[in-house]
Amino acid sequence: MAIQTIGIGTVADDGTGDSLRVAGDKINDNFNELYTALGDGTTLDVSGLGVITALNNATANELVTIGATTTELDAEANLTFDGTTLAVTGNITVPNDGDIGSVGATDAIQISSAGIVTFKDDILIKDGGTIGVASSTSAITIASTGIVTFVDDIIIKDAGTIGSVSDVDAMSISSTGIVTFSQIPSVPINTIEISTQTRGAFLVIESGGTDGAGANAGDNIIDETDSDDIIHESATDLVGSVFNIIDSAGMVVRTINSV
Repeated sequence: MAIQTIGIGTVADDGTGDSLRVAGDKINDNFNELYTALGDGTTLDVSGLGVITALNNATANELVTIGATTTELDAEANLTFDGTTLAVTGNITVPNDGDIGSVGATDAIQISSAGIVTFKDDILIKDGGTIGVASSTSAITIASTGIVTFVDDIIIKDAGTIGSVSDVDAMSISSTGIVTFSQIPSVPINTIEISTQTRGAFLVIESGGTDGAGANAGDNIIDETDSDDIIHESATDLVGSVFNIIDSAGMVVRTINSV
């Protein structure tokens, strides 16, 4: 039955409203339908409506969940909201490939079923902040100037490259460790040290000297230009099928390959 409304007329005592009997009958009909729907027709019974009868362990700002029965609510100590901040003590789980974000970027972070985290945009850490793993929490440190410091080795794949925006393959490192530069290296003078290698007998060429016919013949020819001082010394070293011309500092200044 639809609700029955009592007619009260247009203005007071204009004789156009329901009589007292008709009005009383409408009231009875409305209550009879209510008591029948929510009771046995005589007595109301709201137990089946899930009316909350208990709120357990409630303290300020705690959110509530359904308790042991549908008529109880349990306040959650690990889930609070103070009107500004939602605080959760424990885990937060999103569905596979679910998103975490903000109003402006609802999918700022996506987590796959395998646990891979994808960021939609940049990742920023504090000045001097670190990035690492469980066993090395400070493996990478990024200074406020952008300088990156690694606590241990840097390893790239075989034949991997290192470069810049304008020359992405400036350096290539093969699987055997050979380093190839895409451009001619430019280094300050006297900044590269070449380790000493074991060589055979040296042939030291003398400018205008005669020691080649003396005791040193076939071994060393000394470059003597003044009072037996060795100056402007140039040396050659024959290694396999390669003929290296080496200066007095041990630097290879020219290499001649045999034919």
